[in-house]
Formats: sequence, C-alpha cells, structure tokens
Amino acid sequence: MRASPPTLLVIGHDASPETVLVQSGTLAGWARAHGLTVVPAVAGTELPDPSEVDAVAVLGSVQGAWDDSVPWLASEIAYLQRAMAADVPVLGICFGGQLLARVLGGSANPADGRHENGFRTITTFCDAIDDGPWMEFHFDSFTAPPTAEVLARSERCDQAFRLDRHLGVQFHPEITPDEFEIWAGRWTGTPLEDRFDELGITTAGLRAEVAERAESSRVRSWRLFDDFGVRAGLVPGPDSGLDSGLDSGFPTTAEVRA
Repeated sequence: MRASPPTLLVIGHDASPETVLVQSGTLAGWARAHGLTVVPAVAGTELPDPSEVDAVAVLGSVQGAWDDSVPWLASEIAYLQRAMAADVPVLGICFGGQLLARVLGGSANPADGRHENGFRTITTFCDAIDDGPWMEFHFDSFTAPPTAEVLARSERCDQAFRLDRHLGVQFHPEITPDEFEIWAGRWTGTPLEDRFDELGITTAGLRAEVAERAESSRVRSWRLFDDFGVRAGLVPGPDSGLDSGLDSGFPTTAEVRA
C-alpha cells in the first residue's frame, strides 16, 4: 500500500508550469481523477530526482527531438536516461514520443513530407488504442526502437510503441479546447500559419473539430492512459479488486464510434 498518492511528473517545453498543466489536457484530468499528484515542470529547468516520482510524461514541442542544437535537449535526454535507470516509466507524446524512441534506441527525424495535421485515423494493433480519429500535428516523426512493440501505425509513420513500461505516441491524445488555444496563439501570424492552405487546414476548422470531438477524444485518451497507468503501476489493474478506471462506466470504443 502506498503511503502517499503516486506522482506524475509532466515535462513541457518553452512554457511556464501553469501553461504545462493546460497543455497536459486530458492527461492531467485522468491523473487527478485517479488520485495521482500531477507535478508540472519545464525542460531546461531543475527537475526533481527521478527516484522521487512514480512516472514521467513528456509533452510536445516545436523543437526537433533529433536536433542536438536545441539548448535543453541534452539535459532532457540525460534526465530520461536517469529515469529509466531508476525504473521510472515514461509516457511520451508527439515530441515526447520521438524523444523516447530516440533514447530507447529508435530514431527521431524530420518527417520529410510525412507530416500529419488535424484529426486522422490510424491502424492499431492493441486494445488500448483504437483507430481514432486522433489529433495529429507534427512535422517530425519517430521510428520505434527495434525491440519495442509497435502498437499503431499510419500510412506515413509509426504512431505508438511500447517497450517495457514505457509508451510513446505520435498523436495528441491529450488535446482539449483549452490546449488548442495555446497552440493557436503560438502560430497566429507566423510562417507556420502561412502554410495552412498547403496543409489543407484552418485555425477555425481545427478549433471547431477539437470542440466537437472533445468528449470522444477524452474517452479514447483515458482508455490509453488507463492502460499506461496499470502497466506503470500508477493505478490498480482490473483484476486487483480495486477500481482502476479501466471499467469505470465510460463509453466503450464501439459506443464512441457509433
């Protein structure tokens, strides 16, 4: 029996801790609903000793997980290596998934035309991740580590992998309308926004779809986080006799698709 609630360290990038909490979206909601303590942190600042947390989540970034010129990247890689040495499970989302793949022996690289933007369906090979649609917004991608189990793919790249208790995903299961507004505020008036016609998207269209899909996205994401949480030892499994959230009364995948 734990003496205190499990702690989930959430690492964001180029943001304040308060903004990191918003960017963690449905992940933070899931964690709090399961009694976890969520600790927001920012890459490039002092992070708690990995042995003092129960799991680490790494969020997205506009930087490249392959780009060693990023000032804080080396220290973040070293931190994840320390976490793994301490047997602390890591969840990586988008950039975080790319960085996790790199640290575990796979690769992160520019997408070179394999970028995906907006809600897309994927091909999945496990029960914890359905085919979506999931929010995608990336111009880099990862190749899963050679010893990892690939859990999902799209036509363009690997979408999810598991290795031991670590999980990396390319899409954004955590997306919420509030998180989207942070994205939109960062790209408005920038060269990225100038590319939206080429990418076939608009801010208004994405905003509307994020809002429309908010609840179904939350349900899908919580199912994914449930699976990670059980494997990571953050929440009890379905056979423990305790409520893990895996059978918590939320709609099934079939109900979401209906």
